[in-house]
Amino acid sequence: MSALKKTNIVFILADDMAVWAAGCYGNAEIRTPNLDRMAATGVRFENFFVTIPVCSASRASFFTGRIPSQHGVHDFIGGQVNFGPAGQSFLDDEVCYTNVLADNGWTCGLSGKWHLGNSSLPQCGFSHWFAHPGGAGDYNDQIMIRDGVTGVVPGYVTHVITDDALDYIDAHAEDENPFYLSVHYTAPHAPWIGHPQDIVDS
Repeated sequence: MSALKKTNIVFILADDMAVWAAGCYGNAEIRTPNLDRMAATGVRFENFFVTIPVCSASRASFFTGRIPSQHGVHDFIGGQVNFGPAGQSFLDDEVCYTNVLADNGWTCGLSGKWHLGNSSLPQCGFSHWFAHPGGAGDYNDQIMIRDGVTGVVPGYVTHVITDDALDYIDAHAEDENPFYLSVHYTAPHAPWIGHPQDIVDS
């Protein structure tokens, strides 16, 4: 039997976006052409459930495959534990699927929102780390963390995350080993201001 071919994986996660808010899931009123195109050529989860409808806890469940009573994250993680000297890592005692990928030859990268504690430092098998420091924030000129260094990155944060993700893909496209990339947007989470005018007009 031949070995399973290791393929590159790009996982895109929107924040507070319900299943009905995309054309590829049947909404004829909303216009999501890029998501619809990716859904047509990639993999869509059509029978996917979350055990708790809050950000951090559902993210922890996704990464670990365990319910909140098992992994211990029962709500969204707020305050100073997300970032800085008081930052706590909530998944240190868990095995995430990204740990498994990293242990089996994938180079793992994060571009965007982590919101599982201690956003200052790479965790769970990630070696590339471009992280939002918290759960939500301004959509323009946002503070981001790149490999432990914190600073304001100018521009619209959705574009900033996308640009970092594209740079990561370009940097690893020809690697001998496969790559994994989590692209975690803060959109369409509140605040609902600060977006480009063409998006507002649509």
